[in-house]
Amino acid sequence: MALVPLCGVLAAAGYFGVSGQRIGQGLLHPRPIPVTRPPAEPALSALEDVAFTTADGVTLKGWYLPSRNRAAVVLVHGFADNRAQLLFEARTLAGAGYGVLLFDLRAHGESGGDAVTWGDRERHDVTAALDFVARRPDVDPLRLGLFGFSMGGTTSLLVASRDARVKAVAAAGAYPALEEDVYAGYGRWGALSAEPVLWTLRRAGVDVDAVRPIDGMCRLGGRPLLLVNGDVDPDAPARLQASLFQAACEPKSLWVVQGAGHGQYARVAPEEYARRLLRHFGAALGVAPQASSGGAAQ
Repeated sequence: MALVPLCGVLAAAGYFGVSGQRIGQGLLHPRPIPVTRPPAEPALSALEDVAFTTADGVTLKGWYLPSRNRAAVVLVHGFADNRAQLLFEARTLAGAGYGVLLFDLRAHGESGGDAVTWGDRERHDVTAALDFVARRPDVDPLRLGLFGFSMGGTTSLLVASRDARVKAVAAAGAYPALEEDVYAGYGRWGALSAEPVLWTLRRAGVDVDAVRPIDGMCRLGGRPLLLVNGDVDPDAPARLQASLFQAACEPKSLWVVQGAGHGQYARVAPEEYARRLLRHFGAALGVAPQASSGGAAQ
């Protein structure tokens, strides 16, 4: 009699094992989205094609908008997208005079790399982006900011906690730890459905335990932090963002955008979003507050 439930358990374990490996492979190797250059417009008229290489030898492609105020912000996109995802943020900041670097993370867009590691090796990408901007003749290397969305936000928090060049960081839709994010997204059946996904990532060489920005939130050492989240975001639940905020030390701020899903902040509240970005980076990077001339809802 015990064979029937035992067979059922084994069948369920096999199903979740296969399903978890399939999901994990999709997380490692998303379908690429082609990079589309934005149409000519005043805010993006100075857009330059750029390339730089990470410490582990991956060539990254991007766009750079030169600084007119000696400050600059690096923008880091989310999973399964590319640099064009953050054009609203680029227009907003460039319109206020900031230098802006948009680039494709490894295994995304036009950049090299054969796998997404969810913030683990992407830390090299963000560090290389900061190196690139810090060397620009139009930029004061003591006036650098960092913004990231979703996976890019998590990676930005990881880098900012250890790279003192980042004088202000903003993260939208970020997750406090990769393991927790996998459980939130794929843990409907607890460890049975989440652990095969994590096993697949680890087997591919992803250091899951290193992707825990929540552990370093107080290492910002007085550098301003802005967290942004939508109150109806299924991909970055409010409770996860709240735990990041609670773990951080001052100065910090959290803006929950009512009615916004994942990445919908500019669509739901474009003027307020632009105002908060400019206020956050302006205060830390020595730029006088002003209205953005380039932001537009995406």
